[in-house]
Amino acid sequence: MKKQIKRISGPRTFISGHRNPDIDSLAAATALAVLRQRHGQGEFIPICPGVLPDRAKYLFDRFHITPPVSRNDVYVQVGDMMTDVPAIDGGISLFAAVGELRETRLPRMPVTDQTGKYLGMLSAMALLENLLNIGNDADGGSGLTGRRVFSSAAMIKQVLDAEELTGSDMLKEQDFEVYVAAMSGDTLEQHLPDDRSEVLAVIVGDRPDVQMRVVERHIRLLIVTGNCPVKPWVLRQAQENKVTILVTPLDSAAACRRLKFSMPVHCALCPDDAVSVFSPRDRVRDVRKKIMECQDDVIPVVDNRGKLSGAILKQVLHETPPYRMILVDHNEIDQSPPGTEEIPVVEVVDHHRIGMLPTATPIRFTGDVVGSTCTLVAMMYRSAGERLSPELAGILLGGIISDTLNLKSPTTADMDLRMCEWLEKVSGVSGAELMQELLHIDSPLAVKPAAEVINGDRKDYTDGKIRFALSQVEESNLELLHQRYGELAGELRKCVETEKLDFFGLLVTDAVRGNSELLAVGDAGITSNLPWQRHPDGLFDLPGVLSRKKQLLPQVLSITASLQQK
Repeated sequence: MKKQIKRISGPRTFISGHRNPDIDSLAAATALAVLRQRHGQGEFIPICPGVLPDRAKYLFDRFHITPPVSRNDVYVQVGDMMTDVPAIDGGISLFAAVGELRETRLPRMPVTDQTGKYLGMLSAMALLENLLNIGNDADGGSGLTGRRVFSSAAMIKQVLDAEELTGSDMLKEQDFEVYVAAMSGDTLEQHLPDDRSEVLAVIVGDRPDVQMRVVERHIRLLIVTGNCPVKPWVLRQAQENKVTILVTPLDSAAACRRLKFSMPVHCALCPDDAVSVFSPRDRVRDVRKKIMECQDDVIPVVDNRGKLSGAILKQVLHETPPYRMILVDHNEIDQSPPGTEEIPVVEVVDHHRIGMLPTATPIRFTGDVVGSTCTLVAMMYRSAGERLSPELAGILLGGIISDTLNLKSPTTADMDLRMCEWLEKVSGVSGAELMQELLHIDSPLAVKPAAEVINGDRKDYTDGKIRFALSQVEESNLELLHQRYGELAGELRKCVETEKLDFFGLLVTDAVRGNSELLAVGDAGITSNLPWQRHPDGLFDLPGVLSRKKQLLPQVLSITASLQQK
């Protein structure tokens, strides 16, 4: 039966929120994955594009749901395009390996030891080079015209379909120098070297006298062809002299040919410098050129422990990417995990402005003027008539109350209120109580370094030639912002300089009191036109401002638009 090669991975669709994820994006991605898995084919995988925030971790733990796996990018990796290819055991004979090559019809196959460790590649060309060994047979080498064979008595027995009459050190691998006793005993004695009996293998027919001569010389291996009988007195002497006797049904010519294929596979591999090896974690974009430059079509993939993972075939590089993407809580590629630009986006669920690039084919787009993406996902469950578990309802509720600041944000819509009421009934949890629980999780300004504070919930924007970023932190004590002003401002300036941004604003929001303060650095044309009062310490006071999306972002965009019109 022909061994098949097959692709390891099936169709997969990642579901991801924006970079620097928040509760809304993570909860929406998780619940949407469950919904799409019920209706779709393949595998739907929610991912966290960055570090899981503390409050999100608390929410998922509270409702006993596994959070999305963290992933820094979605670039296609070699492991994603890998093929499951049969491997040859490095301990078998070349005779058996040739059969496996013929069975798979592959130009070459990977070789492993019994633990799965990668040893090298075996190809028909490597076999020819090894067996012919042209130019190295003058001294009786290991080529087809030479007499030397590296093997073991056990492997020779297997390749010759032989019966073991006497045996000693059957598993020991060594060089054998092969002689055919097609002559008288006296003549044979003249041809056999005097000082290398321990490496000699002699092929003999039905001549007891010659067999006895071989045994008396303490020759390492005696091969009797044609299933010829061996006299009892020859066997007794062989046992005493520790001579291994094998009886094969083959004639002398066939036995000689097969002996050349009794070498273990691990001794006939391609040179290491002739074989390219890739890791499952290599990005295809980084190694594509190297793969295409490989002489062979089957290229081994080896993990960091040296174990064979599979192989990559050149032809798969021309196929479509092995997975797709669904975007939640954003639709701009600049806010998506790196690598999204290389794979098809097939769906968007979002409540922000539309800033995505045109798509090559129609996609499903769910968007509405609501305060939370979790509201949209909850609506999908309702409209599809799908059951929502209390656990999923709990994290969706957490997403809504966190993104709308417990329904106090100006982005809050009637639909947010209705979905909250429904989710409270399904989950058995009050939204207000859940919000209080989340607020008791350690505040970012109290425990986190400045870099983590400003990048924890950050979104990047582009308006014409102007690039800027806005971060938001929820705090119950704005005094912490004043205490860490210098440190945070310095980190913002560093980002502006290194990332060549025009502006960076950190919005710190007190949801309980319903106001925010803004720390802003960058282009003076932007900061000087912000419509809020600036304190002597440099912070802006934003009374009644709770939403980055609906209240802060539009003000910044109006300023950047007017600056570019001048």
